[in-house]
Amino acid sequence: MIIPFIHLKSNPIMNMQKEIKWIEITQGILSLLSVILLLLIVRDDAKAFSIATIREKVFFAVTMFMILINFVGWIFYDLGHQYGWLIVITQFAAVPLYYLFFGLWTSNVLLVGSASLFFMIHTVNGYLNFIAK
Repeated sequence: MIIPFIHLKSNPIMNMQKEIKWIEITQGILSLLSVILLLLIVRDDAKAFSIATIREKVFFAVTMFMILINFVGWIFYDLGHQYGWLIVITQFAAVPLYYLFFGLWTSNVLLVGSASLFFMIHTVNGYLNFIAK
């Protein structure tokens, strides 16, 4: 959200070439589906915020770790450390993994499914744009 206000010398993510149309479309659909499922699917027995069991604590911690990885990645990116694997891990893989672990934390099976597919497509897209070239 803040990238338009930061004047980076280099901005490879915003200047990505959209060469493989079906990957871009699939990635967009899976991203939107994951957000919708994150917001709208709530189990009847779910509490507002539960980290009562070991399972919930682990998945909550990993979910927060994915956010941290993403934010730290943006800091490196904004400071000019724009290396292929760093971009793919922190900007392309961490976001769908956040959705995946959030789904595992909240037992949202539909979100886990869409986020798993989103992770694969989004990471492949990052790989093709920042590592394979």
